[in-house]
Amino acid sequence: MTADATLVLAWLVLAHLAADFLLQTESMVADKFLGGRRGWNGLLLHGAAVALCLVPVVAAFELRGLGLLVTVTVGHVVIDRWKVRATRRAESRALAAAHRRHEQATTAGLGPAWTPLPGALFIVDQLVHVALIAGAWVVFISGVPPAAQFVEVVDRVLGSADRTTVHRVVLVGVVLLSLAIVNVRAAALFVGTLVRPREALSGDERGDEPVAAVATPRSWRLRFGTLEATAEPVLPEPPADGGEPVGSGRASPSQIGATIGVLERLLIVTFVLTGSTAAVGFVVGAKTLARFRQLDDRDFAEYYLLGTLASVAIALGSGLLAAAALATVR
Repeated sequence: MTADATLVLAWLVLAHLAADFLLQTESMVADKFLGGRRGWNGLLLHGAAVALCLVPVVAAFELRGLGLLVTVTVGHVVIDRWKVRATRRAESRALAAAHRRHEQATTAGLGPAWTPLPGALFIVDQLVHVALIAGAWVVFISGVPPAAQFVEVVDRVLGSADRTTVHRVVLVGVVLLSLAIVNVRAAALFVGTLVRPREALSGDERGDEPVAAVATPRSWRLRFGTLEATAEPVLPEPPADGGEPVGSGRASPSQIGATIGVLERLLIVTFVLTGSTAAVGFVVGAKTLARFRQLDDRDFAEYYLLGTLASVAIALGSGLLAAAALATVR
């Protein structure tokens, strides 16, 4: 008896999401972007996390599963290496262009060094990973029955439980967990990558924390490796997911904005899965209404629109894919 294709593919996608967005630490990401020995150390450590998530495939399909594990792990490291190099080149070019724009006294709405390329590379990176997983599945384990020893262990664990019911429960659990990772962790990283340039505010460096525009101009510097440009003045960027401005007197504004974005995506996914897609407009409308007066600020409006569209697109897309996967068990 061959393994159910939908369940195996869903599990492989979950393994990828867990390795990329749960097990990959900030230090791994930082090392990957440094280059040299530390860069390769970060990549290889992340590759080890990918392999760890695929160990159950080896248990289920033995040598064929091992072939899939090696192929996906090596391919994952190569793809990530390409993405790091491409992102560094894109940011370097954006930095140089921002410096030229400042010298020419031109304005830039989304920040001095904003470029859509890192966000686009984020999406391409994920699509190539999924394509690699699908290709490895086709080559190694599609249509192949699980190992007899694995089936025996599963039968012992399940006992007299109905196999069809167990299959449905497991598939639903895998799909919902994948949805949670995509809309809580991955989407937040994508929106941040898309709307925020690699910018550090001198005297108030906040890393990835979103900051809103304030009345007093501040100096800025843009850095990538040893390349740096400075200018006077530029305003800090507003929050992408609708958070309150820093310095407004409210506690943890960036966390509030991030939570709003997560709740927005989870509500949209829920509406898609329950067939209530018309309610999506109410979510976006309520969020926009709360920020209506701030939309007169061009900088805020651009960040808000770009961040909201990206967030809603991910929620809708992942919700529709999940609905299609869950439809196979009805």
